[in-house]
Amino acid sequence: MLTYILLLNSSFNLTIIINMVYNSSLYKKNVIMHAIPIFFRYNMATDFDFIVIGAGINGLTAASYLAKEGFSTIIIEKQDYLGGCAVTKELTIPGFKHDVFATSINIWRLGPVEKELNLRKYGYRDLSPEVVASTPFKNGRAITIYNDINKTANSIAGFSKKDADRYKEVYDYYNTASELVEEGFAAAPMKYSEMTTLLEDTDDGLEFLRLSFMSVRDWLNENFESEEVKAFFTIWATNHAPLSPEDAGSALTALTFVGLLQQKGIGIPIGGMEILPNSLRNFIQAHDGKIITGDSVDEIFVENNIAKGVKLRSGKLINAKKGILANVEPKALFNKLIPPSKVSESFLKKVNKFRYSEVTQVMIHAAMSEAPDYISEDTRKAGIVQIGETVNEISRAFNDSTIGRLPDRPFMTLNNSTYYDKSRSPEGKHTMWNFVRAPVMIGGKPWTEDDKEKFAAISLARLAEYAPNISKSVLKMVVMSPQDIEALNPNVINGDPVLGKPSIDQMLSLRPFPGYSKYRTEINGLYMCSSATHPGGGVSGLPGRNAALQAIEDLKMRA
Repeated sequence: MLTYILLLNSSFNLTIIINMVYNSSLYKKNVIMHAIPIFFRYNMATDFDFIVIGAGINGLTAASYLAKEGFSTIIIEKQDYLGGCAVTKELTIPGFKHDVFATSINIWRLGPVEKELNLRKYGYRDLSPEVVASTPFKNGRAITIYNDINKTANSIAGFSKKDADRYKEVYDYYNTASELVEEGFAAAPMKYSEMTTLLEDTDDGLEFLRLSFMSVRDWLNENFESEEVKAFFTIWATNHAPLSPEDAGSALTALTFVGLLQQKGIGIPIGGMEILPNSLRNFIQAHDGKIITGDSVDEIFVENNIAKGVKLRSGKLINAKKGILANVEPKALFNKLIPPSKVSESFLKKVNKFRYSEVTQVMIHAAMSEAPDYISEDTRKAGIVQIGETVNEISRAFNDSTIGRLPDRPFMTLNNSTYYDKSRSPEGKHTMWNFVRAPVMIGGKPWTEDDKEKFAAISLARLAEYAPNISKSVLKMVVMSPQDIEALNPNVINGDPVLGKPSIDQMLSLRPFPGYSKYRTEINGLYMCSSATHPGGGVSGLPGRNAALQAIEDLKMRA
């Protein structure tokens, strides 16, 4: 037996070892089935410093930072394309390029990834419309964010001069706090106790703490008088995170999105969202990183509580000398990729308590003969358009979705990308991207084709109230239910790109679960970097960046 072990860990020819095992009593004990994989794992597998699982934006960003630091890095993606939720395809008619999931660069601009990686050197390009975002109303007027805050205030003044003045004050407040917000997003979160202790030292800090726990409804009632202004803010709280207007934490979501857009504008990636993963791919390859597509990780090897490597669906084995970063939603990561005996029961209980939102999205994509003819001229030019008339209407639609009922007055977010980026569609034509809040299940059952057709009709009828030419302009339409979205990207549970309900019990130092907010796991060398980690969903790259920097810091501490 000693001779067998020595041979197994030497550079002897594999044939000799197989013959020896076959001719020994070990074969009769069926040990050969375990011996050969062990040999491959330690002698024939490819070695890298780091393995990154999943080539969505967070995985690509993580791999970029690791490769930049000089570590040999490989990223493995089961799809035959990169980008995860940042993907562009001709879904409807050839020549019409649709961003299948994410479509605009706004949270991305909150973080430092583009600048730190100098992605423009690697092919990234975007456009910045002067008309940033707009919410039209049935009376033909609209509230519009412009790069110029005075123009934004003038837009609001058409509904309330008092609210226009208050908007400037609120934006000044955001501007003052934005550096702290950006630093908080671009680092592992502090413990709640540390955060509250710091904030409690000043009146401004206490006010920020109060705001952090407020609902957007309460905050708006406290600060604004116009129903239109309240609706404008509310959609930013509820259609960019699955939070109702009554949910704690929704006020800060609204303030952050509106403040961010006023401060940094919106980016429209030239040619579609695919330019972002392509630039990250170029960065990784320029720094000697490797990328595998069309193959998936079937198992993460763990020995002595250390992540050692992975086995791919193709049978290939890859060793990780320093660590593994997983851009995989937590339940799949710890229930499917890691043998149950390798994690504790108490840890798995935390994993399995992680909640996903019951309110999600339906995506409506269409090739159109012309752009939506919004009644408000500046709405036609806005990078983002949001439809929602009042806070109560938005609340009803959200809460209908919560109980599994189709809203009859849905609220939605659209874009006008083809107004600025002519490469996305044939000349004079338009691509519609329409994100509509909807229930995960309807009456407890998955969506049917009839459900999709019915809801698309309801949504487009609603949109026609603000852009009357919609119904005659659609050339071909594709409607994606929550189940369709998850089938295309199984990491997007329930079709919700936020990946985990962003309620205050699942955010900051409690995200994804208590005790594991710093991207580490119970297994040494295994890090989480999906949108289930801080700071959450959206195309930011920050979970990947933060996790990679944490892994690098841990290595330095052990050195």
